[in-house]
Amino acid sequence: MEEEVAWFDKYFFKTEKPFNEALKDGSPLETAFRSKNVARSGARYGVDSGAKGKSVLTPEVVKRSDMEIGRFEVTRAQFAEFDKNYKFDAGMENYPANGITLDQAKAYAAWLSKTTNQTWRIPNKSEVASFYEKKDGENTLDYWAGYVLNPEDSTLLAKKSSELLGTAALLKPVGSFAGQGSADEELIFDLGGNAAEWTLLPDGKGEAIGGSADQPSDSRSAHAPNGAYIGFRVVRGTAKTESAK
Repeated sequence: MEEEVAWFDKYFFKTEKPFNEALKDGSPLETAFRSKNVARSGARYGVDSGAKGKSVLTPEVVKRSDMEIGRFEVTRAQFAEFDKNYKFDAGMENYPANGITLDQAKAYAAWLSKTTNQTWRIPNKSEVASFYEKKDGENTLDYWAGYVLNPEDSTLLAKKSSELLGTAALLKPVGSFAGQGSADEELIFDLGGNAAEWTLLPDGKGEAIGGSADQPSDSRSAHAPNGAYIGFRVVRGTAKTESAK
């Protein structure tokens, strides 16, 4: 049946996607081709938008089922449009906004909603937790160590790397590692590394989930990320109520 469908796609509907067996799924080159349509404003990631003609750099979202979720963690350039006191060095516009508290993340989402006349929010952990399960090959402490850390080595290395934590020196620009998404999906980046990301719990409290550059990928070794390695990602649209699930 699959062969028959493929025949109709190729010869009748003309919808078959070009295939190159040398281009492997998940390879850096394949990711680069799939990232061609990432939204940018000059050299900065994001979408120029805003109400009443006011240009504002906002996060780009991609679809996952019926959810619109940020392709990247909120960047420093995007967060600085909300908080004029948030400073960063030149050339770091596309790094994730870090050292962010839950209240700051909520305030950004509220400001973004008012500015764009859309609904933006911090995601509930229950609706996005499955997105953050993969950490291999992303910006975690394993990457910086150069090998897969075991719990013992993780503890030893964490003590050494703590000398760098104050400046979040292990962060990289968003999208530096391969994204996640099937062949028919737009890629999402940094779910398993870079900065841990705020989510909301049923009691209204927050939990930073996902991998971070200061923590190993093995959950048996990981501890809570240092505050300098906490950022956030936003979703667009209202959350489903429990009764609607």
